[in-house]
Amino acid sequence: MLTTILRAAALLAFIAAPLATAAAEDDTQLVESLSPQVADVVTGGSWSEGKQGGFYRAISLMSGDEKSFGAHVYLQWLAFEEKNPVPKVIKTVAVKEINDQKLQNASIEIEGEEGKDNQVTITVSSYDFDADKDISLFVKGGAPGIYTMAKAPPKGAEPPPKEGAPAKEGTPAKPEAPGKED
Repeated sequence: MLTTILRAAALLAFIAAPLATAAAEDDTQLVESLSPQVADVVTGGSWSEGKQGGFYRAISLMSGDEKSFGAHVYLQWLAFEEKNPVPKVIKTVAVKEINDQKLQNASIEIEGEEGKDNQVTITVSSYDFDADKDISLFVKGGAPGIYTMAKAPPKGAEPPPKEGAPAKEGTPAKPEAPGKED
C-alpha cells in the first residue's frame, strides 16, 4: 500500500514539474511581449456599477514620432468574471487633458480609499527639463469610462487623520466627550 502511494506521489511530481515550468514560461513570454513603450502600470481602488465591479489600472506610455513623442496616460476599468480568475478590461480611455500637454515623461501612482467605490485618485508626476520644474496632475476615476481632472491639494496640506488614528507628536489629542471616564 505504501509503495503504491509513493509511486503515485512520484508520478504526480513528475507530471506537475513540466506544467509548472510551462506556466512560468508562459508568464515570461507575456512579460517579454510588453511593448517597450509601456513605461508604467499601476492598479488600485475599486469601482462598481449595477451588479458589476472591479478595480482600476492606469498606464503610462512613452510613444509617438519625432514631433509627438512623449508621455500618454490611459485609464482602464477591469472586472473579474465569475468563472475566470483573469480580469477583463471593461473600458479604456485616454486621459486627454494630460496627453494634450505633451509631457516629456510621466510616472503614475494610484490611490483608492478602502470601502469607497468609484473614488480613486491617479497622480501623474512629470519633470520638465527645459523649465527645470516638477509637474503634478491629478485624475479622479469614477464609474467605467468616467474621470475628471482634479486640482492639486494646497501646498503643505496634510490629509486629516483617520478616525481613531493616534495624534501626531506635538498635536493635542481630541478631548474626551463630557461625562466619559475610564
